[in-house]
Amino acid sequence: GGKGWSDVVFFNHKVEIIGDTAIAMGNYYFTGASDGKSVKVEYTFGYKRCEDGKLRIFLHHSSMPFKPASAPVPAFPTPSLGAPVSVDEVIDVQTRWAAAIKRISAIHAKGGDYVAAAGQAAGELYGYGHGDVMFKPTRCSTKQFRPTAADAMSYFVGYKSVATGYEEDMGFAINGGKGWSDVVFFNHKVEIIGDTAIAMGNYYFTGASDGKSVKVEYTFGYKRCEDGKLRIFLHHSSMPFKPASAPVPAFPTPSLGAPVSVDEVIDVQTRWAAAIKRISAIHAKGGDYVAAAGQAAGELYGYGHGDVMFKPTRCSTKQFRPTAADAMSYFVGYKSVATGYEEDMGFAINGGKGWSD
Repeated sequence: GGKGWSDVVFFNHKVEIIGDTAIAMGNYYFTGASDGKSVKVEYTFGYKRCEDGKLRIFLHHSSMPFKPASAPVPAFPTPSLGAPVSVDEVIDVQTRWAAAIKRISAIHAKGGDYVAAAGQAAGELYGYGHGDVMFKPTRCSTKQFRPTAADAMSYFVGYKSVATGYEEDMGFAINGGKGWSDVVFFNHKVEIIGDTAIAMGNYYFTGASDGKSVKVEYTFGYKRCEDGKLRIFLHHSSMPFKPASAPVPAFPTPSLGAPVSVDEVIDVQTRWAAAIKRISAIHAKGGDYVAAAGQAAGELYGYGHGDVMFKPTRCSTKQFRPTAADAMSYFVGYKSVATGYEEDMGFAINGGKGWSD
């Protein structure tokens, strides 16, 4: 509704492949551009192969988590040592880890003290000083394992910024100086074991300079520390295996009826999240965000290719949006669409405040 979004992160509960169709259910988290607050929203998306071979959304049901009338606003109180870990806590740490990488990159790009920012983030997110930490970073070969905070700092900010740094470290948190504009986690599985949790999956890093996405595999371990906070005690990160003769993975356009893959679903989700942030950013700069939203809708939704079932989050009068014009009213606001509905304040621009993540 004009406030804008600065980031959107998907967390799939399950992706079900049914031939040339896929259904994904989970939660996505929207970060307000003006206040930095995160909003949790539930989703079900359906993706179908269209006649041009591209995967598009034909089903989109979005809703706020149910709250009984007497329920307080959910929060993360600090549990005591030994208290069981929840999946929501794991996702909270993952969301803050991704935000820290983007924040460190942004501070570096502006010439600010990114080393201090990285040190603060490491203290909040990693278990150094609270117990042993097992850390095997992505981009290292000489010093494979980083058991100390100084070892980790060398990796994240670069060896030149740490007295005992290793020359192979170019600064992952700043992408060797080029920066990251986005980080998105996709958990394959989260296993809760008392006061510990293990998460395995892929995360996607988007380069700030070229906009290219890099897929990286991860295993994270989270443990409750003596102050009750959940921190990382295990972090193994690696590039996906490529046989010597394998070409660089890409998304060729399959033919109509070709089976859908989970990677294709994640690709559409990543582009959906990027579109929300791009529309918010264009609106904030006074640009043609309506045109940007129209282009994104054409690329991502199946309007014009078949029936679309869309039940947006923030609507009550016009609950279902079967046409492209209905959807545009919801995303950019009723004042920007001739047949818009007055309840629509423009979800893609967060009522004017924008989304930052």
